[in-house]
Amino acid sequence: MFISRVEIPWDAVRNPYDMHRQLWRLFPGEEREPRQHGDQERQGFLFRIEDHSVGRPVRVLLQSRRSPVRADGMLLHGSREIHPVPSLGQRLAFLLTANPVKTITDAERGNKPGKQSEKCRVPLIKEADQRDWLARKLGAAATLESADILPHAPLYFRKGKRAGKLVTCTFEGQLRVNDPERLRSLLENGVGHAKAFGCGLLLVRRLPTDIAHA
Repeated sequence: MFISRVEIPWDAVRNPYDMHRQLWRLFPGEEREPRQHGDQERQGFLFRIEDHSVGRPVRVLLQSRRSPVRADGMLLHGSREIHPVPSLGQRLAFLLTANPVKTITDAERGNKPGKQSEKCRVPLIKEADQRDWLARKLGAAATLESADILPHAPLYFRKGKRAGKLVTCTFEGQLRVNDPERLRSLLENGVGHAKAFGCGLLLVRRLPTDIAHA
């Protein structure tokens, strides 16, 4: 995998929905992902928005299976190849911006003529629910030992003629590795939904105590 730092012009991503499309330009010729569900391996990329100030270039940390190439209008500040190799019992610091949600049945939709009840996702707002969500997403891969949670302002976007809103937060804390292969899969494929909006990239680093005993 490769980690890269990229800047995208503000005018190109005033609508957050366009950010994913712009980043695809760094991978010419690569087919879009055929994934039908979240358990399939991700072939494209994950990214994290590090600075999105009005009127200024958007700074992005990009993780990809292929090395990106330069594209007109965007600044590629460099890439480096990484080989994450977590080990059983290892304690790691982590950082994750995510879209914690739960799925409910929209009963009101079923009351409308010609419509059937459909499931929809709603954001989890309480910190306890968000921590439980993350622990479930880590599953057998790792134990969540601690997590501070930074809430973000809602993200508004447009997809065609439809308006949308996302509620995201950033988790920062520590985890313990229970299944290195499953954790490596999460590092490569991401965690949760809204990956096209900069969610899901799980970043980890060794703690100083682990480095000292490595």
